[in-house]
Amino acid sequence: MRQTLFHIPHAFLGLPVFGLVSWGTLVLIVIAILALAAARTAELRESLLKNNGFVWGAMLLLNALLLPRIETRIDDWPVGLPVRGYGVLLMLGVLFGVWVALRRARARGISTESFFSLATWTVVSGIVGARLFYVVQYWDEMEGDTLVAKLFSVLQITEGGLVVYGSVIGGLAAMIFWTLRHRVSILLVADAVTPAFFLGLAFGRIGCLLNGCCYGGVCEAELPSISFPAGSPVYEEQLSTGRILGIETEDRRIVSVKPDSWGAKKRIREGGRIDRLSWTPVDGPNPQEPLRRPAFEGVLVVDGQTFYIPSEEVPRSSVGVHPSQIYASAGGLVLFLWTVALSPFLLRTGTLFATGLIAYGVVRSMEEYTRVDEGGQFGTDLSISQWISAIGIAIGLAIWIFAILPKRRDRRDPSIAPSR
Repeated sequence: MRQTLFHIPHAFLGLPVFGLVSWGTLVLIVIAILALAAARTAELRESLLKNNGFVWGAMLLLNALLLPRIETRIDDWPVGLPVRGYGVLLMLGVLFGVWVALRRARARGISTESFFSLATWTVVSGIVGARLFYVVQYWDEMEGDTLVAKLFSVLQITEGGLVVYGSVIGGLAAMIFWTLRHRVSILLVADAVTPAFFLGLAFGRIGCLLNGCCYGGVCEAELPSISFPAGSPVYEEQLSTGRILGIETEDRRIVSVKPDSWGAKKRIREGGRIDRLSWTPVDGPNPQEPLRRPAFEGVLVVDGQTFYIPSEEVPRSSVGVHPSQIYASAGGLVLFLWTVALSPFLLRTGTLFATGLIAYGVVRSMEEYTRVDEGGQFGTDLSISQWISAIGIAIGLAIWIFAILPKRRDRRDPSIAPSR
């Protein structure tokens, strides 16, 4: 796990890198001046301001107002702007996905200019949809004591918190809007972008691995497992429940104690009730070492008996869990290669998209059995993702039936004019 790859320093040569008076502002002003100076006529300068003025202004506001607020601060000391592993992998997934989708869209008669219009709508809507899905599902767990603080945490998408099915819904909504506007078959466009989505998913799940989110449940069987370091979400969860000490609980009642664990060495027995379990950080990130892993000491009270837990006795990594992020990334890569390989054979418009829907629904449903972050819904053991997977499979089957109906006209080479 590597949530933060590095920090862009807060200041350079005594001047802040971000802020109203900063290197960032200076660089933007210099770029604007040089661009305007390069324009030899007033008409060219006017056109340059018209086409780029909004972008320059938005970047200036971003540099002056937003970036300083998301800088890492430790003990009120500004460390710098964190470059998150999740955000980097998300960006790589978008770039490679767009590249694949562009090549496939051209083969279907979609011009480059039209495609980039489509890609902009789809990518932005997909990220917004993924974030909104997460926010609605986990609103009570969002950081912040006030509404404004919670809304600000909503914007921090580079730290994780995107739901794949939210991105699918948001992306499809944007695609439908775009295809209606350009009078193009939505299924034709969906066929073009289906493999690209799976490639982006493969990158995104590695981002989840770096971020420590979307983790699997504790691996009890003799299967591959992965441990996450102190400070990761799974470590903090196991810390709060006592699992990090080898103690498994249910409604604060101890149901099992792992042999050779801290709990076993202290002769903690099954059936006891945990009256208190609290932790105090004794080490962690500081202005000189912002990426330093935290350390804790704790107090455990079982049936009135108190146990003090010094930091040197607390494991520095989590109990092994199923590597669900790696499984999901591998699944995305396999589905990408599979849909690309099927493309020359599935010539009916919509069949490749339908195949992708069905396949991903099956893969995601199986993936849920290794994850523990979603409970059963609607009075069943099926998670919300499994329910949506079932709906996706049903829609995929319906599209397949529609695609193979006789006397169906197939639009393989539409003529699409660039939007004006």
